[in-house]
Amino acid sequence: MSEQKLSSIFILMHQKLVSVIIPTYNRAHLVVEAIKSVKAQSYPATQIIVADDGSQDGTAQIVAQFENVEYYYQENKGQAAARNLGLSYAKGQYIASLDSDDIWDKDFLKVAVAALERYQVDFVFLNWTEIFGTKQSSSEWERSKILRKYSKNPNGEWSLLNAEEVRDLYLKTCPAPSSALLIRRSSFVSGWNEDMKIADDWYLILEMVLMKPCSAAFNFSPHWTKHIHSSNIYHGRDEIEVIRDLGLHDEVLFATRFHERLTFVEKSSLQKKLAINHFNFGRLNWRRDGFSLEVLQSIATAFTLAPVESVLYFTRLSFSHLRNRSRIARDKIKQSQKI
Repeated sequence: MSEQKLSSIFILMHQKLVSVIIPTYNRAHLVVEAIKSVKAQSYPATQIIVADDGSQDGTAQIVAQFENVEYYYQENKGQAAARNLGLSYAKGQYIASLDSDDIWDKDFLKVAVAALERYQVDFVFLNWTEIFGTKQSSSEWERSKILRKYSKNPNGEWSLLNAEEVRDLYLKTCPAPSSALLIRRSSFVSGWNEDMKIADDWYLILEMVLMKPCSAAFNFSPHWTKHIHSSNIYHGRDEIEVIRDLGLHDEVLFATRFHERLTFVEKSSLQKKLAINHFNFGRLNWRRDGFSLEVLQSIATAFTLAPVESVLYFTRLSFSHLRNRSRIARDKIKQSQKI
């Protein structure tokens, strides 16, 4: 046996195994690139698991072309069930779930594992680049400035979050899609919640941080690519559909399932957020389809849940609408003067 091979075996023996779960459904043309990106990782200690959620497009035959990739099939039950199927076969001390339309940079796992071990946190999440058609853009993190409040090292270094900060952040939003995460297996409470329509990854982490203190780390340097298209379960979908499935279903389940774990302030905050979801659902439906009983019920529910917050939100929207109308009117006047 060559010295190089012996060296590789020694490294593998001393590196902790990462189980990478790739859930997929009728994405044979995309899952190939996801698998290739895992096999190309500079961190070699990986177990690659493709969890097929009932595909009928030849996914099994495509995956069979790869060596050392485990393939498991189930009847269609949804992405959370597919992730849990993969988890049931996972042997690693660290768990990652790469969506079948996403691609990791070659050092994704090397960087993530190093941070997990150096800082001894429960999970880490890494920034990404988004591609929509031929357009490339920065991640939702950077556009919305979600994480700037929590960032101690904005210049590419790791920012650490203590248990209180992680809890605060994840009760407000889900900052990291599944493909961004690397999690200690020992930190899992159960798995991905199969009742979720969109937010199974959010539920997973939220359950962890509410059941026990958890720490985390994140990095603003992009280490993977997210593809935005019409078959995404969240990005690229109609806004009304997203509010219905996420804001009026998944987030309601959060509040119900974790009710006993939340403080009075946290419950109040979630209630205000739910009110805004109802308000936006009604407002967008009104704009698209005109006034209806459903619109009235949504807006009435918002004012019932959080009267003050709803009034303030309505006022902000009204001022924003008036500003836009004024800007449009000014632009028309300028155009007419040019003529």
